[in-house]
Amino acid sequence: MANNSNSALKKGLQKLMKGNISTIIALIILCLIFGLSSPYFFTFTNIMNIGTYASIMGTMASGLTVAMLLGGLDVSQYALSAFCGMILGMLYEIGWNPYITMIITILVGVVGGCLNAFIITKMHVSPIICTMGTQFIFRGGAYLLTDGRYIRISDPVYTFIGSGKILGIPFCLIVMAVIYVIVWYILKYTTYGRQVFAVGGNPKVAQLAGIDTAKIRFISHILAAVTAALGGIITVSQTAAAMAKHGSGNDMDGIAAVILGGSGVAGKGQVTGTLFGVLLLSVLVNGMTLLNVQAYWQQVIKGAVLIFAVYIDSLRGNGLQA
Repeated sequence: MANNSNSALKKGLQKLMKGNISTIIALIILCLIFGLSSPYFFTFTNIMNIGTYASIMGTMASGLTVAMLLGGLDVSQYALSAFCGMILGMLYEIGWNPYITMIITILVGVVGGCLNAFIITKMHVSPIICTMGTQFIFRGGAYLLTDGRYIRISDPVYTFIGSGKILGIPFCLIVMAVIYVIVWYILKYTTYGRQVFAVGGNPKVAQLAGIDTAKIRFISHILAAVTAALGGIITVSQTAAAMAKHGSGNDMDGIAAVILGGSGVAGKGQVTGTLFGVLLLSVLVNGMTLLNVQAYWQQVIKGAVLIFAVYIDSLRGNGLQA
């Protein structure tokens, strides 16, 4: 029995490594470069800092992976995250209970996801065009809610979410890990998860097999929006403020992470691959910060990494749906 378990674990690790070998190698090389360049890189505190930074992008990228498995792009996540964060801030400002506030914030994310899903499935607008439009709507709406004013957040519940720790591990990192387990389970062990891969691989064949492709797309975009709302909650909690500009300039980070992980395009990949992509980008940003790389150069390097990610994706034989 033990041998069977070990064999299954070994096969699982081999499959994981095979699908993400280039990302894992790049991650190891980056860690070695930054570790040799800065004495602080491999400290426990810095590793936890990397995890804290990764928690926002990672949480959002987990849901984005599901949407991208269907072959499309969602560029509205960070704008929706900021909009949800502003809703949270406004409810906090009038004294609402933090737990009720977070539930409402997530429901706002669901509404945003429904808007994306409706435009894509019912109006038949391509995912990238749809989410480019809703990106402007969500971002503009975030500014309109308070006329651009930011809201300071000072509450023990949000403080714990943003900077609290359990056994030395940031709580926001634990939240991200739990979400990844949930998404992984959904994709691997549920009928819906199998249908996502079927629709992403060949939507026409999936439809002929009796799968409601519109329904699958609808649910997937809602899931991406829910993780965007969760990302908004973590962002507000970490920064102790709700700001409409949150995530501005980082709109493509999640997409880059998904592609770097070899996941989420045309029915291929896995959410664990996305996690490697998130770690790669987080290590890159952390290392450049430790080495005092100018912020403008960091943007240039991140842009180059995104282009490289798309290039690697094309070599894998995948393709993004416009």
